[in-house]
Amino acid sequence: MKKFTILFIIAICSLQLLGQNITPSRIKYFNDSIYNGKVKIEQDAALKNFMETCVGLNKKRDGFPGYRVKVFAQNTQDSRSRANAIRSACSNDDHEAYVTFVEPNFEVHVGDFMTRFEALVLMKDLLAKYPEAYIIKTNIKYPIH
Repeated sequence: MKKFTILFIIAICSLQLLGQNITPSRIKYFNDSIYNGKVKIEQDAALKNFMETCVGLNKKRDGFPGYRVKVFAQNTQDSRSRANAIRSACSNDDHEAYVTFVEPNFEVHVGDFMTRFEALVLMKDLLAKYPEAYIIKTNIKYPIH
């Protein structure tokens, strides 16, 4: 039972580590010459195999559960061209817009947000131009901030 509990705690802790993707080259103080120590990590081979399995499973996923703002959904003759025009208008450096076809509608979804609150901030900005905008729960690409 103790082994199961320890393995469960390690599994939960390792899920938190997946979001920490900062590399030492992106942090200025790691490049200073005074930080040239070495760290040797010794771990059980079973733990390494477990971590590789978790990483492999996460790579096979089709995104992560999250939120986007739906700004357009129609099924008229010119829906595809209107959806692409709205996607171009909504895309910027901060938020990507996606055109999807969910039968029978072409839809435009904006943003990749981990929390509903983050999506709500964007939705409030978009409501002036797109009053029918609302938040949807979907799979998203992992946002890199």
